[in-house]
Amino acid sequence: MSRLCTFLFSQPVGRVLFLGLLLWSARLTAQAQSPALDSLRQLVQQTPSDTSRVLLLCQMSDQYWVLRVDSAAAYANRALALAHRAGYRHGEGEALNRLGSVYRESNLAQALELFQQSLHLGETTHDLRLQAQNLRSIGIIYVYLRDRREGLAYYFRALRLGEKLHDEKRMVVDLSNIGLAYDLYNEVDSARIFQERAYQLARRLGTPTNYILYGLGQVARKQGRPTDALEFYRRSIRESKKLHHSRSANFSYVGLATLYQQQARLDSSIYYARLGYQVARLNGFLRGVLNASLLLTQDFRARGPVDSAFKYQRQVLAMKDTLFGQEKVMRLQGLNYQEQQRAQQAKATQIALKTRYQTYCLLAGLGVLLLVVALLVRGWRQQHHANEALQASLAELKEAQLMLVQREKMAFLGELTAGVAHELQNPLGFVKQFAAASTGLVEEINGAQRLTHDGALDREILAGLKQNLQEISQHGQRATAIIKGMLEHARTGQAPRVPTNLNQLVQEHLRLAYEGVRQQDPQFTAQLITHLDAAGPLVPVVAPDLGRAVLNLCTNALHAVRQRQRTASASYEPQVTASTQTQPDGAVVISIRDNGVGIPVDEQERIFEPFFTTKPMGEGTGLGLSLSHDIVKSHGGTLHVQSREGEGTEIIVTLPVAPG
Repeated sequence: MSRLCTFLFSQPVGRVLFLGLLLWSARLTAQAQSPALDSLRQLVQQTPSDTSRVLLLCQMSDQYWVLRVDSAAAYANRALALAHRAGYRHGEGEALNRLGSVYRESNLAQALELFQQSLHLGETTHDLRLQAQNLRSIGIIYVYLRDRREGLAYYFRALRLGEKLHDEKRMVVDLSNIGLAYDLYNEVDSARIFQERAYQLARRLGTPTNYILYGLGQVARKQGRPTDALEFYRRSIRESKKLHHSRSANFSYVGLATLYQQQARLDSSIYYARLGYQVARLNGFLRGVLNASLLLTQDFRARGPVDSAFKYQRQVLAMKDTLFGQEKVMRLQGLNYQEQQRAQQAKATQIALKTRYQTYCLLAGLGVLLLVVALLVRGWRQQHHANEALQASLAELKEAQLMLVQREKMAFLGELTAGVAHELQNPLGFVKQFAAASTGLVEEINGAQRLTHDGALDREILAGLKQNLQEISQHGQRATAIIKGMLEHARTGQAPRVPTNLNQLVQEHLRLAYEGVRQQDPQFTAQLITHLDAAGPLVPVVAPDLGRAVLNLCTNALHAVRQRQRTASASYEPQVTASTQTQPDGAVVISIRDNGVGIPVDEQERIFEPFFTTKPMGEGTGLGLSLSHDIVKSHGGTLHVQSREGEGTEIIVTLPVAPG
């Protein structure tokens, strides 16, 4: 309710017909006996608690404030006296605020003093709601005095406290007050923004909008939207009558009269200005009387009769003298000076306190510094003794380091030896197999000659023997090539890469892997499937190295299907599929897929570790996948494993056409 007075100086005089004044007088007399007031009176009589009675008397003062200020003052004084007797500081602050609201209409200096006392009580007791209420009330006084900076500063402080308290109803009032202040200073765009925010929030909360509608009417009138302004003013008047709120009715009557005056409809302007004048007189709202009288003086001066203009001009002078007499203005200035002095003293006290804290912090910092110096000296001594011990242990660490290096060398030598043995195992196995077959053929020749002397059989056996010797020679040369490649790698660090047909390389090493597994288990058979990209390019690789990698991958796949075959049903058919494919970006993909036992999930992250194997004990060295991974990586490629336990594994090798 405190925001209603913000705009009083911005309105020209209104008018009211005498008959309308009489009707309003009768209506307001009836409103003074409203059910709400009767209910509050009964509660005051029935409530034994002094603190509750203080707050009820403040509510009665609020009810009368919109009807008659003298009655509002009487109940506020009763509340203040009762709060003093009960030592109820919050109630004392509430009562002081109500008294300030009453005197604000006739004595700004006294009102400001009461508001400041109430604000100090709120600050002393840390009562944020009381502080917000008084900040708003003090802001209204500075707006009356056309002090834009102070008025808006107090309004925004009140709004921030409302936001801190999450009190949206309080925020509605503060937003509307700020909008009314901007309207008073003719900052129409800002006024519209805050009034619209207040209106939207009030509609959501279901709170009254009579003052907000008046503020929106002011904005519409000043922006040249008379139809909208008329609608807002009339809605404000209807809601004010429904709420029995004569002050907001005065605002809207005067606003409506101003609108008609701007349209040169002086009869209508006089009619509504007189209505505003009458409700302000009955309420004791001197600023409302002043604004309506100013508007009526202008209207009668333009239209006549002149004596009516003089009559309302005398009212204007009387109201100005009552509100802004020299003595009251001087007292206001004194109060403002005292408040400034209090603020400066509080600031000086705060600075002194800050200086004292800084001194304490400086002394504490000096003490900490001395303590740190002492600790540093002690630490230096301890470090000196520790350095002597470290020097003694450093020699031991160096000796241990040499031993660790030697162990690493031996471990690497063992890994290298195992890799060489693994590489040479396949060709030497073939040599052993074909040598044994050749021995059998020789024995067969000798036996056949003794028995039959069949020349055709001799030629057939000799042809087989020749074929076996060729195979022995071929695999012996392969073993030689492996050793040669290792020696070249040892000499140069990297064998040269040559364009290679990956289809032939994959097909050959798949066959070699199958024959190698068959040497270990002659009863084992598997279906070998190839899907080779005939249009694939020649890829520059170190063929022996990449061949060893493919051989290892194929051998692992064959071991996986053989292991599953041991426990699977008779319908299970081991399959190993090798494929090559050229990607759109030019990369070549080699895929080795099997339908074997698969790799458990918890072991898939370790399969590239040296000496880690998923094969049964004694069937693997744990170096195949590790060496294959290193070979593929050295070609600038990637090796990726996809496996599901019990279903199979697919190993995908991706090589760039021009590896980095």
